[in-house]
Amino acid sequence: MPRIVLFIDPPAFCTTVEELAAPGLRTRPIVVAPPGADRAVVLALSAEARRAGVSRGMPVRQARKLCPDLVLLPPNPALYARASRALHQILRVYAPVIEPRGYGHAFLDLTGTGLLFGPAIDVAERVRREARERLRLPLSVGVAANKLVSQAATAVVKPEPLLEVPGGTEAGFLAPHCLDVLPDLHPRMRSRLDDYQLELIGEVAAIPETALCAVFGGAGRILRARARGIDPRPVLPPEQQLEFHLSHTLATDTNDLGVLHQLLRVMSERLGRRLRHRGLAAGRLRIEATYADHTDVARAVPLRAAMLDVELWEAARRAFTLANAKRLAVRSVALTLDRIVEAEAQLELWGTQGRKRAETPLRPCAPAPLQSALDRIRARYGTRAIGITVRR
Repeated sequence: MPRIVLFIDPPAFCTTVEELAAPGLRTRPIVVAPPGADRAVVLALSAEARRAGVSRGMPVRQARKLCPDLVLLPPNPALYARASRALHQILRVYAPVIEPRGYGHAFLDLTGTGLLFGPAIDVAERVRREARERLRLPLSVGVAANKLVSQAATAVVKPEPLLEVPGGTEAGFLAPHCLDVLPDLHPRMRSRLDDYQLELIGEVAAIPETALCAVFGGAGRILRARARGIDPRPVLPPEQQLEFHLSHTLATDTNDLGVLHQLLRVMSERLGRRLRHRGLAAGRLRIEATYADHTDVARAVPLRAAMLDVELWEAARRAFTLANAKRLAVRSVALTLDRIVEAEAQLELWGTQGRKRAETPLRPCAPAPLQSALDRIRARYGTRAIGITVRR
């Protein structure tokens, strides 16, 4: 049975939601960026700001020079998450499997739903219409046989809101487009392709695999496959995702361990809540840090039972200590939990005296009572309701 994947792309989602919450902002050039930071960059922007020359990742100082009447809004994750949940209520009607991709964005696997809902292109149109009527959210939708091509379709669909790429035509569809259309192309790889004066996806697809591997190693094989529209990745719901990832760009570069350790605590708690909410555990934590000179370091450490926030935090600090070999200021930090398993059982911590370790019975794995209580307090009063003081 041929796969059918939809990619849902609400244009300028964050700023559109801000405008819906405050109608007075409509038609104004808006950017979302951390306030009061000396190195703040644009995280999201409206179409009006884009037309003024502002782009995502641009320093706020530069954006203000390009657009003096720019409206600067602080990030509002709670508002964006609430709007995303409302949109997903519509998507769940049509798709048995949904993979969220950031605020508002999602992959939908419609494979096998044709008899129930009709052609995928009709489903895409109904989703667009319902989102517009019920939520006043505009959507661009790409329809294809895999995730990569459906996402690429939304990048070239504008100003039209809907595009279907029939199965078997993926390579031909991608070939005439610039490399910016290829999703998830690493900036370093893109820069290297620029060095070779390669601008179009079709130009990369025509290069022999051996030549690409000579330049990029094993990643060259994946690059060529994706340039030809080949993408075997399944659409996975959050509870089946192979890893949990969280990244944060600091408003100001710093090598202050007090600031960095506090950031790691907050990030660890967020990842811990995600795991516990889905009844999962992770076997490894990986940290990546980017310095002010744009160099990167990474380190991974094993986890015994990553169900408690304090365990994740300790592992994150240990990994950072091992990875942090420079005295430069840190610009961004990313944490990834992988080797995900269902937290169904773990070894009994205290076995019967004299019992061999191999004979220790299994028991259901659940967060400690204190951790459960903390989760309930934070769920009711917010994540800042409880602080942690570390005694040295």
